[in-house]
Amino acid sequence: MNHTFDVFISGCGPVGLLGPTQQSRAFGITPHTMEIFQHHGLTYRILQQSIACRGGTLFLNGKDMGDLHFDEFDAVFPQLTFLSQSKVEAILVDEIEKIHGKIHWNTELIEYEQQKDCIVAQVKDHTSGKTFEVAAQYIIGSDGCHSSIRKQNPTWTYEGNSIQSNFALADFVLEGADISRIRNRQVVFYHSKGASVLIPLPHEDDGDSVTMRMVSNLGTYATDHGAKVTHGTDNPREELTLDQVKDLMDERMNNLQVSIKRPIWLTFFNVNERMANGFRRGRAFIMGDAAHCHSPAGGQGMNIGLQDAENLAWKLSLALNDESSDSEKLLDSYSIEREPIVRSVVDATGILTRVAMSNSFVMSLARYAGLAVAYAVPPVRRILVNRILQLDFTLGDSPIIAPPKPNERFLEQGGHSLKETRALLSKDVTIAVERKTIFEILEKWNNKHAVFWMITRQTWQQEPDVKLTNAFIDGISRYNSCRGFVFQSTTQFATFDDFNSTTQHKVVDYWIDTHAISSADSLTSKLGLTAHLTDSKSKIPPAALVILRPDRYIAYSSLVSTQLELDQAFTFMDSYLLQNQ
Repeated sequence: MNHTFDVFISGCGPVGLLGPTQQSRAFGITPHTMEIFQHHGLTYRILQQSIACRGGTLFLNGKDMGDLHFDEFDAVFPQLTFLSQSKVEAILVDEIEKIHGKIHWNTELIEYEQQKDCIVAQVKDHTSGKTFEVAAQYIIGSDGCHSSIRKQNPTWTYEGNSIQSNFALADFVLEGADISRIRNRQVVFYHSKGASVLIPLPHEDDGDSVTMRMVSNLGTYATDHGAKVTHGTDNPREELTLDQVKDLMDERMNNLQVSIKRPIWLTFFNVNERMANGFRRGRAFIMGDAAHCHSPAGGQGMNIGLQDAENLAWKLSLALNDESSDSEKLLDSYSIEREPIVRSVVDATGILTRVAMSNSFVMSLARYAGLAVAYAVPPVRRILVNRILQLDFTLGDSPIIAPPKPNERFLEQGGHSLKETRALLSKDVTIAVERKTIFEILEKWNNKHAVFWMITRQTWQQEPDVKLTNAFIDGISRYNSCRGFVFQSTTQFATFDDFNSTTQHKVVDYWIDTHAISSADSLTSKLGLTAHLTDSKSKIPPAALVILRPDRYIAYSSLVSTQLELDQAFTFMDSYLLQNQ
């Protein structure tokens, strides 16, 4: 039987499912990943089942160092959200089925071949025992560390090392006098024989107990640079027993008054630190563990994989819908943009792991000093928490991101992600008054580039000539892959009637950025235009044009006063977006 599809995805963990196994090892969801779920209308499903963690507690060689509270961060969900990977997967499966998608369980990719216009894959159905052929324009490997997609291409390597020490992983229900203190907090224990972490999980028992996950290293840090991949829980070297877990708790957590009420899952797991040499080969892509794996320190793993999927999905959509003027450049940008971020995560988690596992005097001293500074000095603590929560991720050089303009220092530049805003007011009042934040506005257009025409002003300043605004609207109407937005201040017009007398709202949306200048949470402020307007002495300051990608990263931003400057923005768009035919 022959089947032809747009995209063949091998692997249906959360990473593969988001791009269109009953494992529980991944659990932490960062604010950035929660915003991705929000863009797709899925956050409420996560929040229904998860637990929010807003801080941690540290014990250092048995000494209680106190509690660390997350500060208020500029994020919709300024916390770590804990939910097991299996439950995230179940949510994504359910959402796929709602749109009549079908996941082919119990099947295995045997081999695939890249041809000029497609890939051809041989797939075995383990239920029927039959093998069938599938053709697709592209193939994605989200099939884990032992990725068949990656291994079948000899130019792909998976370089790095294996940590030789075992790690213990235990999910259990705890009870005891200190339950109330640790219920919604991570608890970190640094001991001369190793480190342990307690992580809160969604709890279904009574209020006198709590469900936690314990992760502990056994032995000092040592690496094997061989090619054999041993990452994960699939092939533990031995079975972890309840007595061993109790011994670890007695050794490292004896200052915490808790005990195991009921074990849920006990296992050893192995850690590798590896990364593929590129994430694309022609029509084949890899993401998640197929492209990279690392220590669980900081809870980054599932998040990085989901962000891989978010980066690639919209690019494939443009290519498949013939809406890209340069599909090769567009698809190449996936690996170009993701590799530096992944490398920084692999390096950072590797350093954290080495510091945590080392029992040398020098490293122990450095560990103590570093943690003491992080606890005592707010700016240092903020940097550390920013990294853990993935609030500082930006995209570097990319062929589809415009380089920064030195003379526009106030304006938010390409590669930065958009931040949530206060509610804006729709200019369309034909039925009702509508107020939405920018994220709520963009949910309707989450598969398109959003192009902002910002003509908000101070009260004494004037909007640019209407001819320039009309030229923007005419230009943006030439792209099916884009939606235009015009943002004004309430001080710049007398009535809303002009909206109803125009047909322009068919290709653009009009919104009023109330308190654009006075509020730090206005869209005008978040994009940096407020700083420019208040610094400007011009009666008619330039508009700001901002191109926002479907993944909510800024691709281009510029101040626009002339038709030439507007044309430069459209020239950038033409470099990878195709105008209507």
